[in-house]
Parts: sequence; structure tokens; C-alpha cells
Amino acid sequence: MGGEAPEPRRLTRALSIGGGDGGWVPEEMLHLVMGFVEDPRDREAASLVCRRWHRIDALSRKHVTVPFCYAVSPARLLARFPRLESLAVKGKPRAAMYGLIPEDWGAYARPWVTELAAPLECLKALQLRRMVVTDDDLAELVRARGHMLQELKLDKCTGFSTDGLRLVARSCRFATLDSFSCSPLLQSGVDEQIAPN
Repeated sequence: MGGEAPEPRRLTRALSIGGGDGGWVPEEMLHLVMGFVEDPRDREAASLVCRRWHRIDALSRKHVTVPFCYAVSPARLLARFPRLESLAVKGKPRAAMYGLIPEDWGAYARPWVTELAAPLECLKALQLRRMVVTDDDLAELVRARGHMLQELKLDKCTGFSTDGLRLVARSCRFATLDSFSCSPLLQSGVDEQIAPN
């Protein structure tokens, strides 16, 4: 008797993501919302919604962890995320810590350091884990990023000597420098390895 209650309006997929042309949701608002999404799996899911969200994720993502250094090329990663502030790259599998992977297996930091030497304005923190980092790699990193880096972490990395660390300490104004996590150092001028304290 009287009138029936109107049926509630349902959002369609097109309305929920801003229409086919990106219509009514301002881009600034999407940037702000994406800034609050911190879980990498949630960001990945959001970037799959549409091309616009994929682009906004690429421009607003501040940290990326590469779980295996050969999973993606450094050039492709840095082209996808041009405004990275923090990058973590993992090299050898965990089995390398137990001697199950040969020393000359790979996981060289050279391709990553060479790519990071390009103009990447926002990078402030770099973590390399279980990778082979040479003194030349550290020298190139200091030349290219020394004025910008606030944190450098060489976790369980091998291949560098005290000379490389000395160059980093003299040339950079890091907030922190972590490098002694279970990795043997080569003392300059001496062929024997010494265990870090």
C-alpha cells in the first residue's frame, strides 16, 4: 500500500573504478589513496585493475624488493618504477649460506650498480643481499649515488675489501652503513680472509 522502496543503486565495475575513461575519480585522489596501500601484494592487485591504476602505482611506489636478482632486468624494473626511494635486491638463494651453492654461481651486483648509476633521482636506500659486490661496484655506486644515498646495506655479500668500504666511508654521507652481516672481508693487500666482528 503506498509505494515500494526503491531498489538500491548498485555500483558496476565501470563505476567502481572511475568509468572507462577514468572519468570521475581525480588522479590526485588515486595518488593519495595508493600512498596508503603499503602491502606489496595489495599494491600489485591494485595495479592490475586497469592501465591507469598500473601507471599510478608505478609513479607512487616508494619501495621494491626483488626476491631474486635474475627475476627481472634492472633496466625494466627502474623503467617501471622511476620514483623509487628504496630498493632491496636479493641474489643467491638461501642455500648459499650453507655451502650448497658454488661460490662462482653468480648473483653479481654489477648489472644493478651500472643501472643505478643512471639518473634515478629519488633513490635513498639500497640493500643488496647475498650478492657478489666488488670494490669497482662500490666505487661506481659512490660516484653515481654517493650524494643521495642515506642507507647502504650489504647483507651477506662477498667480493669487496676494506678498500671498498674505506672509499664508501670517505666519499658518502650515509645515515647508516651496514655491511658486516656474516660476510668475510678481504683485507687490502692480504690474501687471507678475516672474519668481521
